[in-house]
Amino acid sequence: MVFNSIEFLLFFPIVYFLYVLLKRKSQNLLLLLASYFFYGYWDYRFLSLLLISTLVDYFVSIQIENSDSVKKRKFFLGISIFSNLSILGFFKYYNFFIQSAIDSFSNFGIQIHPFTMQIILPLGISFYTFQTLSYTIDVYRKDLKAERNFLDFALFVTFFPQLVAGPIERATNLLPQVKLDRIITSEKLEQGALLILIGLFKKVYIADNLALIVNPIFKLDHLSSLTNAECLVGATAFIFQIYGDFSGYSDIARGLSKLLGFELMQNFRHPIFSESMNDFWRRWHISFMNWLRDYVYKSLGKKDDSEYKIHFNNMIVFLISGLWHGANWTFVVWGLYCGLITSLYRIYIQIMKIDPKTHMPPKWRRFVNFLFTFSLMILSVVFFRSENLSYAFSFLGKMFTQFGGIDKNILAMFLKISAVLLVLEFHQYKTGTEFAIFRFNTFTRSLIYILLFYSVVIMGNFNNGFIYFVF
Repeated sequence: MVFNSIEFLLFFPIVYFLYVLLKRKSQNLLLLLASYFFYGYWDYRFLSLLLISTLVDYFVSIQIENSDSVKKRKFFLGISIFSNLSILGFFKYYNFFIQSAIDSFSNFGIQIHPFTMQIILPLGISFYTFQTLSYTIDVYRKDLKAERNFLDFALFVTFFPQLVAGPIERATNLLPQVKLDRIITSEKLEQGALLILIGLFKKVYIADNLALIVNPIFKLDHLSSLTNAECLVGATAFIFQIYGDFSGYSDIARGLSKLLGFELMQNFRHPIFSESMNDFWRRWHISFMNWLRDYVYKSLGKKDDSEYKIHFNNMIVFLISGLWHGANWTFVVWGLYCGLITSLYRIYIQIMKIDPKTHMPPKWRRFVNFLFTFSLMILSVVFFRSENLSYAFSFLGKMFTQFGGIDKNILAMFLKISAVLLVLEFHQYKTGTEFAIFRFNTFTRSLIYILLFYSVVIMGNFNNGFIYFVF
């Protein structure tokens, strides 16, 4: 079930009507059952994987907390890590590694015929796997007490607004809200409704209309006829598409949660206006990047690490980021590219003796930084969007060599949609709040609401799922 579907339009009002009539414990049970229905509506068979992760981490965390021996604590943590990553690895990477092995042997003239399967990737498996892993690691580090109420813990794992595409919540934030009475204030209702409207606008008007531009340009059989203008517009449109798609989902998830009395973390902070790739990764998919920082990067390094070790660890983190996004060599190269760019920026600020926390360049220099960063983003998304490496490199080659124009109707559509997104983002960016619309007078607010609603219902494209569901 997806947020932009008729099924969800029927599902959520029924759940919400029952929710507001119940007390907290009954609310939690209702949300848990609703979350299982929400996830199982796509394919009920994969509920078993969700249950396995929930059961393993529930019992393992209790054993970790009860164990005085460091050896036992590591043993039970190992069970959690092994079980979760084994499930994730099998469903997401089995065929990738098998096919990579076949290709490697064929380069030496050796033909092998291993057993392969048509494996369906369960929705959101990367998201809920990392969420439960963070919980057991926090218990192991003694940053968190093990949860003894199974239903409360299961709701933390399966909470349907953020189950399949995040944000990846920490137990330290979400579990206390599960265990305490939720107060639904008028402010939460207003903010929640606005986030849902903006999220739907980003998804069905911005992202799904841009898909009509991006998908034909990135078709394999269209490569030979591409011009550099088409490549540039296609890659730029994909940046706006995936941002509208993913941040739109996060906005809807947070909006639904506010209506239920929950507060989820902000997953995006206007990454389009980043002034470096390092700044970009502080603004994009924040919950995931924080996860990598706290559970991978800090585990790999120490305070007195050499610069070489720091850069090596940085490359490992971005390599994991690439593999997390997909089982394809394009994502591996994309991850390494992002790691290289962020390391080069670190070297640059050290040579120039710049402190990013205090240094504020003049406006013209900030604009130049933005343009340069956006150019690096365009190069990176070619790998992210391409079907294979051969296509990605050919696409990049045409971007710099195959000079030519683009259909004026496609260009006009791209400019119109992009301009609308940029105006919305820039207003929030300059005001420093995503709820800046509340500062307008009643007439102006009403006009904006009508325009957003009209864009969604009349001009929106409702035929696409969310891109990050496959990650």
